Order: sequence, then structure tokens, then C-alpha cells
Amino acid sequence: MKRIFLLFIIAILSLSCAVKKYDSSITVTGLRCDYFENPLGIDNRNPKLSWIIKSTKKNQKQTAYQIQVASSPKLLINEKGDIWDTGKVKSDQSCQIIYQGKPLQSTKKYYWKVRIWDKKNHCSEWSTPAIWEMGLLEPEQWKAQWIGLNTEAAPLFRKEINISQKLQKARVYISGLGFYELSINGRKIGDHVLDPGQTDYEQRTFYVVYDVTQQLKQGKNAFGIMLGNGWYNQNIVNSARYGWGDAVYGEPRLLFQMQLTFDDGSEKTIISDDTWKASSGPVTSNNLYAGERYDARLEQPGWNTSGFNDSDWNKVNLAKTPGGKLECQNIPPIKKMDTIAPVNITNPKAGVYIYDMGQNFAGWAELSINAKKGTKIQLRFAESLDESGLLDPASTGVYATGVVQTDSYICKGNGTEIWEPRFTYHGFRYVEMTGFPGTPTKDNLKRIVVHSSLQEAGKFICSDERLNRLHQTALWTEKSNLHSIPTDCPHRERCGWLGDAFLTSDMTMYNFDAATFWSKFLDDIETSRRGGIPDNIVPGRRSGGKNPDWGAAYIQLTWNMFLYYGDKSVISKHYDGMTFFINHLQQTAKENIIYNGIGSLFSPNRITPQETPIAFTSTMLYYFCADVMSQMSKAIEKDSEAEKFALLATQIKNSFNNKFYNKEKKTYVGQEKNVLALAFNLVPQEDKQAVANNLNKDIIENENYHVSTGIFGSRYIYEILAQFGFEETVKKILHSDTFPSYGYLFSRGATTFWENWGELKFEDRPGINGDERSKNHPFQGGFDAWFYNGVAGIKPDPENPGFKHIIFHPQLTNILDSAKATYYSIHGPISSSWQNTGNEFKWFVSVPANTTATICIPADKQDLIFKNGKPIKELKQLQNETHFCAYELGAGEYSFKVKKNSYTKK
Repeated sequence: MKRIFLLFIIAILSLSCAVKKYDSSITVTGLRCDYFENPLGIDNRNPKLSWIIKSTKKNQKQTAYQIQVASSPKLLINEKGDIWDTGKVKSDQSCQIIYQGKPLQSTKKYYWKVRIWDKKNHCSEWSTPAIWEMGLLEPEQWKAQWIGLNTEAAPLFRKEINISQKLQKARVYISGLGFYELSINGRKIGDHVLDPGQTDYEQRTFYVVYDVTQQLKQGKNAFGIMLGNGWYNQNIVNSARYGWGDAVYGEPRLLFQMQLTFDDGSEKTIISDDTWKASSGPVTSNNLYAGERYDARLEQPGWNTSGFNDSDWNKVNLAKTPGGKLECQNIPPIKKMDTIAPVNITNPKAGVYIYDMGQNFAGWAELSINAKKGTKIQLRFAESLDESGLLDPASTGVYATGVVQTDSYICKGNGTEIWEPRFTYHGFRYVEMTGFPGTPTKDNLKRIVVHSSLQEAGKFICSDERLNRLHQTALWTEKSNLHSIPTDCPHRERCGWLGDAFLTSDMTMYNFDAATFWSKFLDDIETSRRGGIPDNIVPGRRSGGKNPDWGAAYIQLTWNMFLYYGDKSVISKHYDGMTFFINHLQQTAKENIIYNGIGSLFSPNRITPQETPIAFTSTMLYYFCADVMSQMSKAIEKDSEAEKFALLATQIKNSFNNKFYNKEKKTYVGQEKNVLALAFNLVPQEDKQAVANNLNKDIIENENYHVSTGIFGSRYIYEILAQFGFEETVKKILHSDTFPSYGYLFSRGATTFWENWGELKFEDRPGINGDERSKNHPFQGGFDAWFYNGVAGIKPDPENPGFKHIIFHPQLTNILDSAKATYYSIHGPISSSWQNTGNEFKWFVSVPANTTATICIPADKQDLIFKNGKPIKELKQLQNETHFCAYELGAGEYSFKVKKNSYTKK
């Protein structure tokens, strides 16, 4: 009898979630697989699963979870995880959970859901189901053949098929190199442009998956594909011009495979092979640097529809494989992100019209025209105008590329024609139009903003319009340089320099959902290593290599993926490569000092470093690499390696200070050196404030509230000054309008950050005109991360990465009237909004469910601090900083007030 009773109790407990009503105060949402919502085509056999927990109650956290993965929606509804059922797992982990179910199969769709148990062991309802679908996992599953056509124009490919059965689903797997545009039955498929993303094609090539079920019909169906050169056949700007390696991989080629599944369960595969037909088309030439030429008279109407007469088309050539591994493109594709009208048109010379787009950006122009057949319109693109108001393309790198960004269009002459390029993009603000019959208007040209379609992850605004303008300038600059790799500029080079990536990765992670973007770039570094860590990662254009300061980005990007997203798998994946680089640094160092590198470029009036020796920045970054390698080794349980790297970091730090630190005078002698030593935690703890005092003194007395830093110092100077109490200095620097300053750049018309500070001459390069340097360079805007981690005060905690624990610590609270930021972390939205009103400092913060926070409140005493209208005494005090009181918080929304006699805004 006892045994029966016991079994009854166990049964009741096991069904508690089903018998008892679910806890409606908690919900599970935002399901992601490998960072994507419902991804179509992944080739990771052990994808990472994550979700977000929402709760109406404070201090809520997850104590357990259950994941079910099923092969059909019906099974999932019936709570049968036939592919993977974790059962109840005691864990507070809600991100980066590695799939460990049955082996995943190519092209299969998987359905999954999650439920959690909260801090009181109450069960949530199941989440809304999500899906992921696998790509082609095995090389032998590719039946398609690479095909091409020997033509100077952008080739057209077509194929017709007949579908006689009722279709259940259809998937296209396509790779068109360099770029492709796919259409079915006359309509473009998808909204990607400049696709696929660039890679080192000898190592790997991306394919893209489309669900085309709705685009197909019973009966005849036609497939049309146009190819562009892209980076695969970048055959104009090469080693003869700019010292790069061979930039040409080969002529454009196509790989197309379509899987049809019919209602009766049968399948059919359509492939690219020698039965396809090809022809030259209206895109007579295309190059990423030089632009695109389009002759509308050469269009073949209906070429991508069924019934088209292709009897005079050519038989395709079977082409060789690029040589690299085929991988599914799991990054945000490049898209047209915005369409904006120009702000002004001028006519500085007969027949020459200049369109001012009002903003420097990356993309192209859409032309609208009604003209006679054969009318040729030429569009040239640049960032600047000369004194006479004519286009000045110098800053777009003509001295290096030998070309001006130029598009041209020849009219077919049958009414209004609307055209935009397909296989090029430009960096520009101004467009020169020539050849237009009559007088053009604003309606004849629109700007199309084009970049990788990273979703917004952060928002920032404050009471200081100069800071808001700086933030928007940084965003425009960064967006102009997100094109499947982080480029240095959108015109002259378009290279993926690692040093630039080091300076901008934090700000992209705050502003954008950038995890897959940077993961891809890390893989670019890995596939391009080939015995070293190159200075830049671009197809066919690797330049230099093994520079310790630029190569440090390999380790920093991996660290940031861990710090911001809690992703340990990236550490494991790149551990060997990072270890290789650290070993290289050890071999390069002499008594722990590294003397070679590129250095902190573009301090005022200079291109190359002067005040800050290369040995300083290279050794500083050597220390950083050793320090974070110790922490990452510990995270993946390589404890002996962690100890080894920690010891190395200590040795480097001691050697660094022995060489560069004046202990007696508490300075590293120089504005940038003091900034960087503080930013990278190289200053002895007891001397930090004294070094900061000397930094502030130098800025005021020697530079009259101006910076003298290169790109590394400029990245960190504002947060360091504010951290040590010099908020007024920060304000005066940022509000300066004289050279060198951002105000000076704005006075010269800057809408993006320039490569330099706007000087016309350089002390170290007297033969170079400063206005010929790029006017769209994101490494000057990396400090934008400070608006989030400094001004708003939303910081990740290295001890609890992925914002599992959040540190709120605002800056400029004595200077600004208000500041507000929201960051959409992998655990959910984090908010910080503060303002000074009357005799109070008010601060609202939001901590996502399943996370905790430490909040540092600007106040000298705790007795006049109020939380949600009540004295804050019930919270545990952790520490006291000068002018700050810090406390622990659980998940929830909180409102704080500090009375004036405890907190004084100056």
C-alpha cells in the first residue's frame, strides 16, 4: 500500500506543470538558433540555442529549463521531442546552450520550444515554437556543377523546368561569384544585394538558401541569374596600383541547386549543368571601385521568364570550383537600408549638375530619366567639392586606385526609365551628373543607403546636442563600412584591417546585433592565417602580416564575443590560432617589450606615430592579449594555460612599467601614453589617480583642452578622463571648435569621421595633402562605445559575461542634464535613463529577468538615496567609491532619487 501511495505522489509531482496552471508572470520568448530567429539553412551540426525570459515580478530568475526539438509541429505540440528532449535541466543558463540531440540531417527542418522554472520552481508555459532548417552538410550532396560564360559583360544564365505535381516545398541553394542576382519567373528572389558576402574563396565560399515555394507554379518555370565580378574578379585595382597581392580569383561562375519536395513525398533536384543557356547582358562592365556601366539598349525583355526564345544564346562553360569549402551564409546580408532624396542641386558648369545628398554614406544612386534612345548619363561620386563647386574625388583614393567611382547609363528610350547598379557601391556625399538632356530635378536622383543589415541593438540620446551629433556621426561612419567585413573606408581601400576592427568592435556590439558579423570576421582571420596573422583580411588583398598591434584584434574580437555574448564556443574554435599568435609575440618580444608594429596612427598633424612609440602600443597590446587569454582559458577550463598566461601578463606589465613609467613623476610622459596605460590597466593601482591628474593637467596646460592622441588614445580618452573625475575637461574637449577637434571637422562639413583631423599638411609626410585622405573612416569613431558604457553606464562584467551580471556606472552626471540608453543584450533589454531635475538626480534602470546588476549611484552618502520612493537602506551596500555608492540589484525596473545635499550637479 505504501508503494502505491509513493508512486501516486511521484506521478502527481511529475505532472505538476501540467496539472497546476502555468505561472503567467513569466514568459519565454526571443528564441534564437546560432543568434538567428528561425534561420533557413545552417550548417552547424551543434547549433547554439538561446532565449529571453520576461517577468512581471522582480528578482526573477531561471533555475531550470527544458528544451524539446521535434521533427514535426505535431510532435512538438504533443510534447514529444523525438530529436532532443533535455528533460528538466537544473541551470540558470538561458543563452549559448549547445544542441546535443540526435545527429542533424541536411535540408531538414527542426521545430523547438522551451519552458523554464523560476526561482520558486514554478513552471512557465512553453514558448511559442521556433524552427531552424539545415543546409547541405556533406560535399557529396552538392550535385550542381559550377558554370560560367566567357564574356566581359555581366553574364546572364537561364533554365526552364516543368512542374507537374503539387508542390509542398522548394529550396534554392545558390552561390554566384563574385555577386549574383536570382530571379524566378521574372521576379527577383529575396532582398539581398552584393551577395554572397566576401570570403577568401580559395578557403571557403558562401552559398545562400531561399524558400521559393510560393514563387513556383505548376507548369513552366524559368530561372534567371545575372552574375557580377564582385571581389572574385576584382581586376582593375590590384598589386600594380596599391601593393596588394593578386586580387583576381577567376571569371564569374554560378552554382545552383534546387530541391523540390512534392505532396506525395517524392523529391526532385534541379542543378546548374551544361544544359543551361547563357548570354551577355546590359551590364557591359562592373567593378567595385570603378563602378558599373549599363546599356539599356542591350536588354533582352523576358529573358528570365518561361517561353523566351533563347535559341541564339550560348551553351554555358563548365567552370572549376573556386577551391574553398561551401558554407551557408549565416551573417546578415547586405541590403538596401534606406532611400533618401538629395538636399540640393547646383550647376557649377554648363552641362554639369552636382547633387548634394546631405550625408556622406555608402551605397549608390537611383536614376530616373525620360530621354531619347542612346542618351548617356554619367554619374561620378565623391565626398568633396572643389572651390568652384565641381566634384573633387581626391579623398576617395584616386591616388591609390587610379579610378574615379563612376556609373553610366544609356537609355533605351521608351518612357520613364528607373535604374540602379547591381554589382558596385560607392562612398560619397556628392554626385556629378553629366549628359542629362535639359535641367534635372531632385526627383531624377535618389540616394540608396547600402550596408550589412545588422539589426539595431542600442539607442542613445542625451541633453547635449554635440554628443548626440557625435553619436550619429559615428553610426553613419560605421554603417558605411559594414559590407560583410568591417572595412576601413567605403571607397579607397575597403580593406578589413585588423587594427581598425580592434577600435570599432565594441561600438558595433553596443549599436548593432553584431555577433554573427564578428564571428564571420574571426573565421576570415582564421582562414587567412596561412602561417601568420595578416594585417588585413580581404579576398586576394592580404597585406603585410604578423604586426603585433594589428594582430591583437584576433584575440580581442574573440574576447568581445565572450564578454558581450557569453560565447565560449568561439574561444574553443579559435584557441589554437590565438595561442599561435601569442607564441609569435613571445618570440618577437625582447625582455617582454615588442618594438615592431604599425602604431597609433593619425595624431594631429601626423600620419605615423610620434609622441607614442610603437613599442609602447605594441607592448600594451601584448599585455592585453596575455591578460584576456588567461581569462578565456579559465572560461573553457584550461586552468594550467590560464595560469601560464596570467604569469606572462604580470611579467609584461612589470617590464612595461620599468621601461615606460616615471614612478617619481607619476606619468608615462605624454597624453596618449597616460590614457592608454590607464585604459589597459597597466598603471600601478596606488598611482592611477595621480597619473590621471597628470593627464588632465597636460590637456589643460599644454593642449588648451585639445587631444594630441592617435587612433588608440582617441578611442579611450573620454571614458578615462570621466572615470577619474575630469568631466568638465571632457565637455570642453568635445565642445571645442578649433583644430584639432570634432567641432573643427563639423565646421568643415563633416558628416562622417575623417581619417585625419582635417589638417591640410602632415609634419611627417609634407608631400601629402590632408584633404586627399578618406572622409569616412570608422576607426576615429570607436569611442562611441563610451556613450553606452560611460555616459549611460551600461557595462558588461568579465566575471559574468554576456551581461549575465550588469554594472551600471554612469559618467558626466555632473555635466549633463540627462542621458538615456537602451541596449538589447542577449538576455534582454537593459535600460539606463538619468536626469538632473530641480534638487534631485533621478535614475531609472531596467534589469532583464535572469540577470543581476551592480548599480553605482552618484552620491556621497546613502541616507538620502531613495529607491522606488523609499529609503535605500534595505539594499546591501557593496562598496563606496568617491562620490558613488554601489548596491546589488535583481531583475526588475527601479527608480532612484538622490537629494541635492547628497548629490550636487555642477
